[in-house]
Amino acid sequence: MPDLPPIDPEQLMQRDAGRLIGQRRRLAGMEASDPKRAKQLEKFSTDLRASMERRRQRHDALPKPDYDPDLPIAARADDIIEAIREHQVVVIAGETGSGKSTQLPKMALAAGRGVRGLIGCTQPRRIAARSVARRVAEELGTDLGDAVGFQVRFSDRTSENSYVKFMTDGILLAETHSDRRLNRYDTLIIDEAHERSLNIDFLLGYIKQLLARRPDLKVIITSATIDTESFSKHFSDAPVIDVEGRGYPVSIEYQPPSDGEALAQQVQRAVARASRIDAGGDILVFLPGEREIFLVSKALKKAALPHTEVLPLYARLPSGAQDRIFSSHTGRRIVLATNVAETSLTVPGIRFVIDSGLARISRYATHSKVLRLPVEPVSQASCNQRAGRCGRVGPGTCIRLFGEEDFLARPEYTEPEIQRAGLVGVVLEMLALGLGDPEEFPFIDPPPNRLVNEAWNTLAELQAVDDQRGLTPLGRTLAALPVDARHGRMMIEAAERDALAEVIVLVAAMSINDPRERPIDHQQAADEAHAEFRVAGSDFLGLLKLWHWWQDTRGENSRNQADKQARSRFLNALRLHEWGQLVAQLREIAREAGWRTGKVRQLDDSVAETVHRSLLAGLLAQVGQHLEDGEYSGARGHKFRIFPGSALARSRPGWIMAAELVETSRPFARTVASIKPEWLEQQAAHLTRESVFDPHWDKRTGRVMGYLRVTLFGLTLIEKRRVHYGPHAPEEAREIFIRHALVRGEMNHRAKFLQRNAALRRELATHEHKKRSRDVLADEDRLVAFFEERLPTQVFTVKAFARWYESLDRTEQDRLLYDRATLLRPDAQTSGEEFPDRLEIDHESFKLAYRFEPAHPADGVTVVCPLHLLNRLDPDRMQWLVPGLIDDKVKALIGCLPKSKRRSFVPLADYARAALESMVFGKGSLHQRLAGELSRIGGLEITPADFQTERLPEHLRFNIRVKGEDGKILAESRDLESLQADLGERARRDFMARQAEDWQRDGLKSFDGVELPEHVTTRTGHSAWPALVDQHSAAGLRLFDDEAEAHTAHHAGVHRLLMIALSDKLKYVAKKHRLSPPAALAWTRAGDVASLESALASRVVDDLVEDAWSVRDSAAFSALEARIRPVFVEKYQRAVELLDRMVRHWHEITRRLDDIGPAQPSAQDDIESQLHDLVYADFVADIHTDRLAQYPRYLEAIDKRLDALELDPRRDVQRQSEIDPWWQHYLDYLAEGKPYTPELDDYRWLVEEYRVQVFAQQLGTAEKVSKKRLEEAWARCG
Repeated sequence: MPDLPPIDPEQLMQRDAGRLIGQRRRLAGMEASDPKRAKQLEKFSTDLRASMERRRQRHDALPKPDYDPDLPIAARADDIIEAIREHQVVVIAGETGSGKSTQLPKMALAAGRGVRGLIGCTQPRRIAARSVARRVAEELGTDLGDAVGFQVRFSDRTSENSYVKFMTDGILLAETHSDRRLNRYDTLIIDEAHERSLNIDFLLGYIKQLLARRPDLKVIITSATIDTESFSKHFSDAPVIDVEGRGYPVSIEYQPPSDGEALAQQVQRAVARASRIDAGGDILVFLPGEREIFLVSKALKKAALPHTEVLPLYARLPSGAQDRIFSSHTGRRIVLATNVAETSLTVPGIRFVIDSGLARISRYATHSKVLRLPVEPVSQASCNQRAGRCGRVGPGTCIRLFGEEDFLARPEYTEPEIQRAGLVGVVLEMLALGLGDPEEFPFIDPPPNRLVNEAWNTLAELQAVDDQRGLTPLGRTLAALPVDARHGRMMIEAAERDALAEVIVLVAAMSINDPRERPIDHQQAADEAHAEFRVAGSDFLGLLKLWHWWQDTRGENSRNQADKQARSRFLNALRLHEWGQLVAQLREIAREAGWRTGKVRQLDDSVAETVHRSLLAGLLAQVGQHLEDGEYSGARGHKFRIFPGSALARSRPGWIMAAELVETSRPFARTVASIKPEWLEQQAAHLTRESVFDPHWDKRTGRVMGYLRVTLFGLTLIEKRRVHYGPHAPEEAREIFIRHALVRGEMNHRAKFLQRNAALRRELATHEHKKRSRDVLADEDRLVAFFEERLPTQVFTVKAFARWYESLDRTEQDRLLYDRATLLRPDAQTSGEEFPDRLEIDHESFKLAYRFEPAHPADGVTVVCPLHLLNRLDPDRMQWLVPGLIDDKVKALIGCLPKSKRRSFVPLADYARAALESMVFGKGSLHQRLAGELSRIGGLEITPADFQTERLPEHLRFNIRVKGEDGKILAESRDLESLQADLGERARRDFMARQAEDWQRDGLKSFDGVELPEHVTTRTGHSAWPALVDQHSAAGLRLFDDEAEAHTAHHAGVHRLLMIALSDKLKYVAKKHRLSPPAALAWTRAGDVASLESALASRVVDDLVEDAWSVRDSAAFSALEARIRPVFVEKYQRAVELLDRMVRHWHEITRRLDDIGPAQPSAQDDIESQLHDLVYADFVADIHTDRLAQYPRYLEAIDKRLDALELDPRRDVQRQSEIDPWWQHYLDYLAEGKPYTPELDDYRWLVEEYRVQVFAQQLGTAEKVSKKRLEEAWARCG
């Protein structure tokens, strides 16, 4: 249309061009009669003229630069300016010190750039952006902030009049969100691109995509002479212009460290070396970190070098201290710097470089999600960059604190940060900008897949992306926040939890360097000062406490006073101000997002929880569970400890979250707080893994229950929470419900079918227990299938079952009843008479109970025995068990023979069958009968002692359950002998209490009026035996249910009445026939002399009684007394003389043993054991006088042994080894508490005779003794 003026984009400001062209297009499409058109046309014309006028003004005011002829780049100015005009992208390669950073912006001005938009110059660091901007402003003769300005975080020194803007690469990246085409700029200079930081690589990829849409945009990439080919190739073979570097040569010298030489000592040695070359030349020392700068500075200052100033230089250094580096000075200056001085910053006047060859390199570990900051050797390219910092004012020298071989072994280039850094922010930004798949993005060097995948995982953790890797609504909000992704997630959560004011303060604190300083030489003082701000359980709350203090301090004092108070508490005032500035910026960001921030509240428990839970939303992968000794397990098994400076370092709570996980000397969690695992379960529900395990039936609740385990990144949040298993696995829950509730009847429901099914099953199960076989009842799975066919699929709880069951009619309910065919296997055979229900013994009938359950104590056949009938159980009959098991028992008994004899009865089953054919079940002793039959059949002598019955399976011996009158179980065992030993007396009393009282009398002093039959029959038809019993000072009368026990008791009772009848004789011998004084004195070592003599008298009387059982009335007793009275004194006199010799001999032996001492401990122990069993306090009461008569020989044998021991101790050891096993058998038997039987007594004295034969053969033995006889005697002991 004729009224629309034409547009020449070159005559417009770049930022206006696109908008104005779009307006003109819309106006051209409108009808001339449209009433809105005139107004829009007027506005368009005004905006067009304004933009053109602004462009003209900028063109007319374009600075006219000149160049420092001393800088190498000045010689290539014309070439560079022409290249800028002719090409969209130019790569400038120049060594350090060539003047690239300061002169290229001026050359861009000379090429006519900066008119339609700014010349944007990026720097890797804030310190470089600020210092280079100041230098360029000075050279152009303009104030900083006018034609030349800079923008870094918290500071924007640019204006509408600015042509050149220096900034960090992060600032330019942030602008891409609001200015996708970067229309504010007509030229971009990406300085120090060789550093290959994450921001630089992302910018270069972004710019590559942008160039096609911005053909007017000029891009200049500067790099040291390092791999410039990759930059050129990335930008379609852009031209590369090389610029010469240093004006003076630099010599390289190598100074490898000596053994054990510290870094500070290496630097001191290198400084001394440089001083010998030029004592006044400035020195730049490259060190890996602030700590090393402090240590080296301290060492150099202590050395008091003359006319020398030592200054630090690192990125966190306050700007005032940084400015000192560039100020003029007198004397020598030593600058201790990190790699910040490697590229952008040129420290003036450097004559020497001392290079440690080290730097702290950030590396992100994807597995542990830890940002590691290890000190590593730098690349060859970095070493050369560092060397390039000297030789600017004259010949330079670089002293490398390592060997040349070390240098040549290093990688040629530094690994790009994108190959080793976390990419969460990059991927989020790419999604927000619509830049496509990160794997397709034009990075110079694509990042490893593991880093990209880790970024996706982190975004999923933060709920920023969905399963298709698209931005979620939360992700879009997160991408719009110009903060770290984790911090942004915290802010979003805080906005929902009404904790935004507090979280903004904490996010700002986590985004800056910690304002709390902890100088190495004042660590304790700093810790004490910072204790004021500590809060137990949370470093985050400590930061909020510090924030409150700082706000109060600032409000009550001037800035100088507030800063002074901060410094007195080891707080960096500049960082505190920076903190405040960032909080203000974050609040503005929050307001733009539509969030209400409010005021930071005072801390209480409710505030603390909402703050911590908000922070947790961004720190889900940075939690830890305490293991032990201060160590924590983090995500995916990563281990770390709480940083020592934390308020939680000593408390070691169970669960923590950390603002960062950093690996320096070791992995540490910094800025931590205690958390509750249930917070994680709720907050990380999208990340947790749940597993339900150990399903089990719960009769009380009527449901299948299980345990829920919840884990997060391998950490167990919930170990074992009880839950209903049905919703998790309904099919499995139904099967368990049927098995337990319906098949096993384990449910609280009165359905009749359950009772009837259980009764039928118990009835049929008896046959399995008797036959010891599971081939009668159908297996459980068959019964489960029975119910599965009948129950609906949704029934797996008692409640659901009851509801369904009650809805059925009677016919349908009866379908749940078993019949015999359901419960029995098709080929099942039931048991018969060979498994009787009762055991008949001596007219008594005992109930039998069968159980087939090998692990159960009552497995096999149980005899239920009333207490009063316990002594009626016949050991011989009990050996036979029941007919249905005799075949198995006989085979087992043959299997229990010693191997030497067992091998003669193979095949075992055939011999068992042959033996049983000749035996009558239940007659006599099974062991004796079987031994006889096997001896007959096999032609080999077998005795009952040969059966090692302890090896018999438990179910082949009766289990005996003894019950009291009330039905309670008193004892249960398979050892009848032990049961009768423990309960026999009680059983006897119980038995006798049930008989007539005629046989119970006490306090008898004589046999007068007593007439005892040998055997009686009780009212109940049982056989019983009346007998006397010993009541110590008198005798009594009792009725016994066991004949042998009656004989033993009667002997003791008769003996007691004899002692009363012979009391006159006992008094006489006690007075006239006593032990000699030496013997009496010797016996005092063992016991009381009077007691010994009294026991001897009792022993003599007892030995004179030959057949006490025949003494049944007073006449028989009188006859016995008449026979004993005349001979008693003479017998006692001979016995006491024998005892006197024995005691004196025994005493002499004990004295000899004392003389042996510890020289022969084995012999001494053995003889003492022998003597203790021969001679003890009551030994004459236990030993028959015939056996006592052998004691002198036994004692003489010990004397002979002691004589031989003195001559040949080794021979004694050999002889003792022949005795030891036999004697040990005896000692073990006694230790087990078994009854002392006649068989054991025979064995014990046979061992004593064997001692005589081994140690004093010349004395002879009372009976033949050999190892074979000992074996047989021991076997008889059972």
